[in-house]
Amino acid sequence: MKLTDIDTVRGSDEGAVMTVRHPGTGEYIEEMWIKLAGPDSKIAKQRRAEIRRKMRRMNRNNLDFDALEAEADETRVAVTLDWGGIEIDEPLTCTTENAQRVYSEFPWLAEQVDEFQGDRANFIGKRSKRRGRTRDSEDG
Repeated sequence: MKLTDIDTVRGSDEGAVMTVRHPGTGEYIEEMWIKLAGPDSKIAKQRRAEIRRKMRRMNRNNLDFDALEAEADETRVAVTLDWGGIEIDEPLTCTTENAQRVYSEFPWLAEQVDEFQGDRANFIGKRSKRRGRTRDSEDG
């Protein structure tokens, strides 16, 4: 095996599709998906660099946890590349404003995004297409 066979940077930049799971049953909701940039993507690296700059300016003895949570929210929105089947009262297009709204109103979904996006395995090879029991894995 070559290191290029397990390149997480390319997969992170291309993004991977997370199939949303029902928060109560854990079952996949096949028609509801979110495409996310991975942890080694340019977008994620830029967000981490920005957070580091802001933290350096903060008083290290007086960390503002609300500010840190806001940074996590901004990162989640930034790595959201596209989605489908996401509806509240009507279908929502994938925009910054809509992503902020969805993740704010549905923290269980924000948690799924964080878990998926933080797992490099989701951004390697075939797994970078979809996670879980989905069309790609059913095909073999």
